[in-house]
Amino acid sequence: MTSRCSDEAAARHDPMLGTAPPQHDWLLVEHPGPWPVTAPFGADLPTPLLQELGHPQLRTLFIRRHGRDGAADRLTGPRRWYRCDAGGLRTGLWQRPEDLLVSLRPDAGETYDAPLLLVCTHGVHDLCCAVKGRPVARALAERWPEATYECSHVGGDRFAPNLLLLPDLACYGGLGPDEAVTTVGSHLAGRVDATRLRGVAGLHPAEQVALGTVLERWGPAPVGAPAPRLVEQVGTFDAGRWTVDVAGRPPLPSRVRVVVDSTRRPEARLTCRAVRPTRALQWDVVSVEPDRG
Repeated sequence: MTSRCSDEAAARHDPMLGTAPPQHDWLLVEHPGPWPVTAPFGADLPTPLLQELGHPQLRTLFIRRHGRDGAADRLTGPRRWYRCDAGGLRTGLWQRPEDLLVSLRPDAGETYDAPLLLVCTHGVHDLCCAVKGRPVARALAERWPEATYECSHVGGDRFAPNLLLLPDLACYGGLGPDEAVTTVGSHLAGRVDATRLRGVAGLHPAEQVALGTVLERWGPAPVGAPAPRLVEQVGTFDAGRWTVDVAGRPPLPSRVRVVVDSTRRPEARLTCRAVRPTRALQWDVVSVEPDRG
């Protein structure tokens, strides 16, 4: 029996922190499936619309409710979309594909004040996501039924199951069902457990590492309590040194300087579909210095 990429990564102890997706602007489109491997591309949406949704700064995911409620024969009438950007979360309904173009306007939809919990279950893209994601989606849906959706590929297959929380953009990986419920409960209560934190989407990987490091050392605290800012880079993206200043709110220090090195790991299979090994990036903390002034 061939081992799965997430099991291999766990055995290698691949570090998760610093691997959250790079996008900070997200569009979620309720779509029951089936989801093609490149979803939303290749789905039953017109090519011109997909081109509009494929802006490099915008990440579009398909979402559906877990279980029978997410099946095609149960999803009738208008479907929902959500947009998460610097202005927070907004939502609206769509029935015709062209209705989705409305979501690209900054004033579209209604403000959505509740969190969203997205679990990647995109098995066509990677088997680990389906096998490990669906039990987590079930557990979260039982606890937070209105907030929980299954979603298409978010990246980081080897860290499955992957969980993205909006509007905070916090990304967690490698959570079992019970651990996911506990971790989400702590996150929503403003007491982030950084053990399984991959980072915050939209931040530079070194900023993600600095944020997670500060939360781990001086937390628990809300994920927004540390505000990292990259101030210096030496070298290249995959062989460099990065200096990040983190401004903190209580209980965190008011200012922490974190130095992070980036290197390439040994070759390994990073997804179940990979045809050849790849050298993933690794981000290692060199020093952590709080401001004692």
